Amino acid sequence: MREVYLVESVRTGIARAGKNSWFANLRADDMAALVMNEVMRRAGLENKKEELDGVILGGTALIKDMASNIGRYATIMAGFPYSVPGCTVDRFCSSGLQSIAFAVAEINMGWSDLILAGGVQHMTHVPMGFGNEHNPRLGEFCDPNMISMGYTAEVVARKYGISREKQDQLAVESHAKAHKATVEGLFKEEILPIEVDAPTKEGGTKRMLVDRDQGIRPETTMESLAKLEPVFMKDEKATVTAGNSSQINDAAAAVLIASKEKCKELGLKPKMKLVAYAVVGVDPIEMGIGPTVAVPKVLKRAGMTIDQIELWEVNEAFASQAVYCTEFLGIRNHPLLNPRGSGISLGHPLGCTGARIATTLMHEMPYYGVKYAVETMCVGHGQGAAAIWEWVDQTREI
Repeated sequence: MREVYLVESVRTGIARAGKNSWFANLRADDMAALVMNEVMRRAGLENKKEELDGVILGGTALIKDMASNIGRYATIMAGFPYSVPGCTVDRFCSSGLQSIAFAVAEINMGWSDLILAGGVQHMTHVPMGFGNEHNPRLGEFCDPNMISMGYTAEVVARKYGISREKQDQLAVESHAKAHKATVEGLFKEEILPIEVDAPTKEGGTKRMLVDRDQGIRPETTMESLAKLEPVFMKDEKATVTAGNSSQINDAAAAVLIASKEKCKELGLKPKMKLVAYAVVGVDPIEMGIGPTVAVPKVLKRAGMTIDQIELWEVNEAFASQAVYCTEFLGIRNHPLLNPRGSGISLGHPLGCTGARIATTLMHEMPYYGVKYAVETMCVGHGQGAAAIWEWVDQTREI
């Protein structure tokens, strides 16, 4: 196998989708183009874009400004040479991670040497479920309620006994961690500041610099969350609310991936590498349990044990599934579990999240001094994905 490395990464701030989104007036393809250009600049390749063998961009709900093969479209809008091909990958919540895995695999096969991968999602312009036409025969194969991610979160909470209190507690922790990291400037290096015309409450726009994440609510408490009504089910057992669910968001992230040979040729400094990757399928009606199957599989594939993992990024699609998965894996109280927040506080821009987490890890791993980290998430419609990352010793030659 060839040595393949992640050498640079960057993301936008994560805007909270809706009429007040900071990115309401920024197109998805333009947002993707901005991070694509920035990652090349950070790698010192802004004048060597022709060296790229391709662009692989994750995204889902591929209509409106997410359409037209946004991976290729954003490549053109970024001003890259026409010789650089682009494609789009849709594996729902893990699209951004899958794009990285595909890039690593392609380079490992010797078909390419330098690929820009990542993800983008604009849920203001393409709301959750917009344009979907579900097959009327879906009920012949699974519980048709699986099309509602919130419904599946309720199923997980009930089946595995995850209380409202546990869910709300995780949400409080998530916002507190994300706020602390923001105040301490821990996201500063990974976020590309972008000037935008953001909507105002009066209906106009104002010019502002987006250099942070919009959805973090440091004022979140158990008391404030307790006042929220359940959203997806309305009976006396319902526990899933807007407060203990991930947000819907607008964001983009990009990662530059290179072979060992290309790193040496271009003077690129490797930062981390993908040790192993696994995707699994589970019953769609309890899609949130995906990490409980994906993590053991990826550990086995890597020949590693769970105690070797020093840092965990478990995406918080919903608190019910995040609590269940982390309890199942025995890491609920791990000191480096989502140390800077996750989907509930930072947001979950579907096609971007996997690349956003990889970008965050590229900055977290050296900060916390860890060698191995796991990124994992449940995936809509009954899947789970997990990746093991290894930090590359910066003092040694590759």
